[in-house]
Amino acid sequence: MDYRDCCPHFGECGGCQTQDVPYEHQVAAKEGMLQELFAPFWDGPVPVTPSPVLWHYRNKVDPAFAPMRYPEAPPKGFERETVLGFKKKGRWFWPLDIETCRIAPEGLDGLLRAVREWYRPQGLRAFDSRTHEGFLRTLLVRDGKRTGERMVVLITREGDFDKEGFVDAARSAFAPSSIYHGVFHGLADVAAADTLELLDGAPSITERLELPGREGMRSLSFRISPFSFFQTNPLATERLYTLIREWVQAIAPDTLYDLYGGAGGIAFSCADLVQQVWSVENVREASADGRHNAAANGITNVTFVTEKVKNYLKYALEAEGLAPNAVMILDPPRAGLHPKALRRVLALAPRHLLYVSCNPKILARELPSFQEQYHLRSLRAVDLFPHTRHVEVVAELSRR
Repeated sequence: MDYRDCCPHFGECGGCQTQDVPYEHQVAAKEGMLQELFAPFWDGPVPVTPSPVLWHYRNKVDPAFAPMRYPEAPPKGFERETVLGFKKKGRWFWPLDIETCRIAPEGLDGLLRAVREWYRPQGLRAFDSRTHEGFLRTLLVRDGKRTGERMVVLITREGDFDKEGFVDAARSAFAPSSIYHGVFHGLADVAAADTLELLDGAPSITERLELPGREGMRSLSFRISPFSFFQTNPLATERLYTLIREWVQAIAPDTLYDLYGGAGGIAFSCADLVQQVWSVENVREASADGRHNAAANGITNVTFVTEKVKNYLKYALEAEGLAPNAVMILDPPRAGLHPKALRRVLALAPRHLLYVSCNPKILARELPSFQEQYHLRSLRAVDLFPHTRHVEVVAELSRR
């Protein structure tokens, strides 16, 4: 990789750490890191499946509006310029005005220019969490890699503004299929909205995944609403889901428990291989997207349960346990399993477990809890995050 391929903000922006490293070396470094991390449990290499795409792989970014910071504090009453972008490397409190992003949805640079040309003449300012003044919060951008559909969500404080002008700016630069305005009343620096108004286009966009298998290509479509969860790198996710699908196919269970199931990505990938899937997710909107996606794909054997995983497992223990000939897939958030969820998984003791982790350090911390009951049969990884130090790990466990 030529250093000239790097984003002009690389080294200053906190998003990427290794853009200047040839990709094959990035993958090798992740393999070495994983082998060292899991050495107490796994004697051998941990192969990393590379991402099929290196640039513009992300399907979602949320650059934030913020008051500019200066090396020297400006005088009291000085009106700070509004910037739009991410945070500086190692300085979460320091906003960085960006012109482009090499891993964001393609076309973001044109959208950023158009949005700046729209808000600056109007004197719209970024919300300041210190003074609670200002209006603009976040510009949420999503796209479908296989469909080409795009979504833009402008998140602000409550108030009137030139909505038609914003729609025109977004249309001219980015050609989105869906444009929203969201209002967020909170103080946190997050991409969230208490209310949403569709300004133009469709209420959602669609993504499609293509999963190769013994029977040919399995094609799945997914509705993406403004705050739906979907894996960040869909084309690499196809490789992750294919790996999971092969594991389920080899075991041939009757029932699959998909815990932390989101909008059903893993459930749908494997639904044709089992009689029943129980997908458990505590975010109501994700479950609603899952039910819609099941109907859109003609899938009738996935049941979505909107519940915290630790509670669902408690109810399973109080009832009759798990269905016979069942497997369980765990795909928790970065914080890992809730301690009660971990204890209840071990109490239910499914014969086969697949743990999908976006935080290998947490998985390494939790593996000793499984060791008395389970044997670690396989440890692999898929790189969903090129140019960063993050990697997705898949651990296959079978009961001793």
